[in-house]
Amino acid sequence: MRSASWPLALSLLAACGGSPTLPDAGGVDGGAHDAAQADAGPPRDWPESAPPALTEPEPGLLREVLVLEGFDAPPNPTTMDDTPADLDRMSILRVRAAGVATPRAIVLAMPGFLGGAGSFEMLARHLVRRSVVAGSPVEVWAIDRRSNLLEDRRGLDAAEASGDAEVARGYYQRGETLAGRAFAGFLGQEDVPAMSEWGLRTQVGDVQAILSHVPASLRRGHVFLLGHSLGGSFAETFAAWRFEDGSHGVDQLAGLILVDGAQGETPLTEAEYRGGSGMGLMMQPGLDEIRSSRRFFEIPLLGVGIYAQAEMVALDALRAPDEVREDRARDRVLSTLLSLPLARVPSMSNAAAFGLAFDDASNGLSFAAVSCGTHAGGAVESYDSLFGVPLVHPSEPSATYTWIDAAAASPPEQTPLANLAHAWVDGRTNFAEWYFPARLPVDLAAVAGLAVAEGSYQQAEGLTVDGGATMDAPVLAIAAGLRPVEGYAESRARGAALGPGRRGEGLPRTDDRAYRVLDATFMTHIDPLTAADSDRNPVPSSVVDFILQNVEDGTVTPTFP
Repeated sequence: MRSASWPLALSLLAACGGSPTLPDAGGVDGGAHDAAQADAGPPRDWPESAPPALTEPEPGLLREVLVLEGFDAPPNPTTMDDTPADLDRMSILRVRAAGVATPRAIVLAMPGFLGGAGSFEMLARHLVRRSVVAGSPVEVWAIDRRSNLLEDRRGLDAAEASGDAEVARGYYQRGETLAGRAFAGFLGQEDVPAMSEWGLRTQVGDVQAILSHVPASLRRGHVFLLGHSLGGSFAETFAAWRFEDGSHGVDQLAGLILVDGAQGETPLTEAEYRGGSGMGLMMQPGLDEIRSSRRFFEIPLLGVGIYAQAEMVALDALRAPDEVREDRARDRVLSTLLSLPLARVPSMSNAAAFGLAFDDASNGLSFAAVSCGTHAGGAVESYDSLFGVPLVHPSEPSATYTWIDAAAASPPEQTPLANLAHAWVDGRTNFAEWYFPARLPVDLAAVAGLAVAEGSYQQAEGLTVDGGATMDAPVLAIAAGLRPVEGYAESRARGAALGPGRRGEGLPRTDDRAYRVLDATFMTHIDPLTAADSDRNPVPSSVVDFILQNVEDGTVTPTFP
């Protein structure tokens, strides 16, 4: 089958059936200029602030956001626009144990479709905490792709630093300023022509730049590449990438961890790659369209502004979960997500607004849904979304809905609401990627099968991915909400036995010690990243066990300046 990265977008429309079209969900709209606000006087100028780059989110753990130099991306050959130097960079979210300068292993984590480094916030903490208990501390470096640097996060950072989401609402929705500076608006496709080249070649180069902060002689024994969803497809592809010196990415890796994602088997044809594939609303753009006009992905009906809106609701849910507030901009988004006329969106607590937006019972966006509890305070009714997915939404417009958190639900669910909220909010990164590059999934689909031939169109585009059959590193594959256990059969079949010098040298991939598939299909697609570290969550313990079984002796010293 083809790479699953872009077809996941089919689920985007699942929550939109029968619902009204929205104005930009995070921008200035009619709700920001109602009579009450018209009486509030001139727009406010808020003081600017930001959370620190280095924090201690819990005792013994350090969380740091670093901006690193990356690959020098080529210019768009259609428009000749080049990537500015300040965007030939990327950020990493570094989570590590306090007082540990030389970890046993480093886990490099690549997010999925529309995902940011913050999506790994909780899993990273679980892995570091468990590794310390095991006596072999690891570090997690979660990647923000370079497109995250395009985001104007000033309002959200100031809101987080002050603990008041009103700062962000004022900045993004009401025309208010931060230190005298107004929000310039969300970017349009025409604003980022150089982004057309932020595909697989650029992403491999960025990851290689991150790996340069690990001594070359230690990478094969101490670095694990973890990918979630589309990130899993990338992880396999990086392992099969052939560099100019003839080596492959796998030669720098101690192992691969694929979380609900893997590469497909059948690559795009050249006509599909250049002209697009699919049909109707879900037409996947081809390279020609990406270079001329369509550089990043926008969620139908919701637009780019949905991400800022989600982070504001997450901050409210953390700051005052039981507060019931009026928020017309939020309710317009919920109207679409819950397939309800705006007039029938009921009052709800901050926790209920966030929970109803993301719980898998009410959210049809399968790539973003978690099992985070259940509603209370009013009834719900079932309905079929646009693609026939059964969901529920509130059915009592006069009620006030509240939220029962995951652990208190019956039966208990996986993701505490605060876990998901922290993944959206915490420090200089976030859960999402506002401007997800359209080029990356197209390139990934072009090299499905990981056996690019000499003289092929893929090779002409610099996509030197030919090492699928010789990948010799151990693999832990985790099946969850979107990829069943049998969905890893192609991935398992195409690699090689464990290579020379590796623990378990010579073991074939039919052996679980070389390629293990963990069945976590009772979880949603996102739960493996956000779930509580409990007996009901097998992911953290399985990942740490896999690392400790395959890491070489000794430690590694990162070389950050």
